[in-house]
Amino acid sequence: MKIYSYRIDHDYGLAPNPFGKYCTVAVCKPGIRRSSNLKIGDWLIGTGSKALNRECQFDSVSRLIYAMKVSEILDLNSYWHDSRFEYKKPNMGGTLSSVFGDNFYHKDNNDNWIQSDCAHRNTDGKYNDEHKRKDINGKNALISEVYYYFGDSAPEIPNHLKAVCHSTQGQKIVRPEELASDFVDWLQSNFDIGMHGLPISWSMYDKTK
Repeated sequence: MKIYSYRIDHDYGLAPNPFGKYCTVAVCKPGIRRSSNLKIGDWLIGTGSKALNRECQFDSVSRLIYAMKVSEILDLNSYWHDSRFEYKKPNMGGTLSSVFGDNFYHKDNNDNWIQSDCAHRNTDGKYNDEHKRKDINGKNALISEVYYYFGDSAPEIPNHLKAVCHSTQGQKIVRPEELASDFVDWLQSNFDIGMHGLPISWSMYDKTK
């Protein structure tokens, strides 16, 4: 078991997308999503950052935004066509959770990638080539049925476990293995699987819509 740890600068419910039965990471973090070293049973954890602090009412640094145990890895085109994840296709006129759906890349009959209308397009609805390039470069969607999403209820990570946090850009694998194991034990002993809060960056939206 490995834990991939990284900082979260924005938390819209897009990456990760924690809604419904599955927590998914299908956009952003291309280095993790395409990694040949990532295996079923490995974990992803996202912790707060100074950038995220601009969008919340507390100091998010050293707080746990989410954790997920990878149960399945699908290429993006398979993710699009899998009926289990139809509900993660964005509806830009719907609820916030549907606006920030992460299932919006697929191939046309000529093997070209299509970016459907989504939160990663430009504000005028046109393709965002930079987002498209980075997202597709990740190749895969990571899927979890064992996840803990906290968002605006993010708990403080205990002092003896804070070394799991990554302090720079990119991601790290948590070492030593004992630290990774102790972190998972703390998580599973203190929290139930599922959602415990709403996305931090929703603070700028009317959450009743």
